[in-house]
Amino acid sequence: MYRKRTKKDYIVHNVALAFDILFFIAKNSEVSLEEIEKNIDASLYQIEKILEVLINRGYVNYNSKRKTYSLGIKNFEVGYSYLSHVDLRNIARPYLQYLGEKFQENVYLAVRSGFEIVYIDAYEVNRPVVVKSRVGRLLPLYASASGKIHLADMDEDELEEFFREEKLVPYTSKTITDKDELLKHIQMVKENGYAIDDEEWEEEVRCLSVPVRDHTGKVVAAMTLSAPSWRIPYEELTGKVKDEFIKKSEELSERLGYTQE
Repeated sequence: MYRKRTKKDYIVHNVALAFDILFFIAKNSEVSLEEIEKNIDASLYQIEKILEVLINRGYVNYNSKRKTYSLGIKNFEVGYSYLSHVDLRNIARPYLQYLGEKFQENVYLAVRSGFEIVYIDAYEVNRPVVVKSRVGRLLPLYASASGKIHLADMDEDELEEFFREEKLVPYTSKTITDKDELLKHIQMVKENGYAIDDEEWEEEVRCLSVPVRDHTGKVVAAMTLSAPSWRIPYEELTGKVKDEFIKKSEELSERLGYTQE
C-alpha cells in the first residue's frame, strides 16, 4: 500500500543523506562535487543544498580554487568532545564508585547536550529498590539536579537563549515552571555549590548534584546521586550526603586541573 511521504520523512532522509556525504568526505580527505554525486544516491540539487548547510555549520570546507570539499574544523570539536568525555569517564569512575558504595545509591556522571543533560556513566548499586538506570537518557536542564548545575554555570546570554528556546513544562507537581522562580533557584545553586531535584523530574525520586570543573573553571560535568525519596530524607541529602559529594567533586576537579582561588 502506498503511503504519502510526510515532512518528517523528508527531514529524516536529509539527515541521513548529510551523514552519508560527511562520511564519504571523511574517507577520501578531499573530493569534488562530481565524485560525491557519483557515490551518493541523491540528486545534484539535494547534494548541493546539504553541502551548503554543512559548509555554513563548519563541518565541511570548500576550496574554491580546486573546487573540492574536505572536513571542517567542527568535526575536530565533536571528536575532541567525545574523547574528553571518554577520558572524563575513566577519571571519574573511582569517585562514582566510592560515593555509590558509601551511600548505597546510584551515582551518575552527567554532561550537557544543548539544553538537556545526558548521563554518560554510572555506578549502580545492587538493592531491591533503586532508581531506574539513567545512563544514556536525556533530561531537561531545569527539572533535574544535574541540569541545574549546568544552568548555574551559564552566563546571562546563554540563560536568555535557554529561556527563549525552552518551554518550561511540568513533569510533576513540583517542577519549577516559572522563569523568575527558576532564576532565583539557579542563583541559590550558584551560592550553595550543589543542586537538588526534589521529585521535580520523577515522583518519589530525589537527586543531589555537584559540579565537576576543568582547568578553566568551567563546569564539564555533574556528579549526581538518585534515590527513592522515601529512603533518603531531604535533610540527609542536604547534610552529610551533600558534604561528601562536594568533597569528592572538588578532588575530581583538581584531577582535571581546576585550582580554587
